[in-house]
Amino acid sequence: MTYYLILPVFSLALIVFQTTVLDLFFLGKIGFEVSLILVVYAGLHLDVIKGGILAFVLGFFLDCITGSMTGFFIFIYVIIFFLSKIVSSRIYPEGIAFIMGFTFICVFSKGIITILIYYFIYDVDLSHNILRIFLPQALVVGVLSPALFSIFDRLEVLLDAQSSG
Repeated sequence: MTYYLILPVFSLALIVFQTTVLDLFFLGKIGFEVSLILVVYAGLHLDVIKGGILAFVLGFFLDCITGSMTGFFIFIYVIIFFLSKIVSSRIYPEGIAFIMGFTFICVFSKGIITILIYYFIYDVDLSHNILRIFLPQALVVGVLSPALFSIFDRLEVLLDAQSSG
């Protein structure tokens, strides 16, 4: 029960931190999406209800703050969560190389889906951003994801200890 009470506050704080502090840290050149790493982590480690709600709430708050197409991040985050959930049932998701590679694939896939959605809905060609924006973003997020997975593991243990105690 504590999880569902803390989730909206934590999610909003994470999205605000991601869109302000991390954007300043990377000088607006690369969007470092901690929220997307958390969605991948949820798909690999949480159950369907907890992780699905987390992906939805993170996507909702990101949609609200960024002012993008309505439901865009909800759609992307829920799809990535369920793909991660499918992968977690077939593969042991604990190796550093796997975490880096899988997170890279998820972030890069998000970029490709973004390009496709903007092309088919708005008739805008963003394909020139693949090498300039989406690939470096996926590389940076992929490399830093094992450290964040470790932090998320510790937070999960802390939340489980509080809810059982």
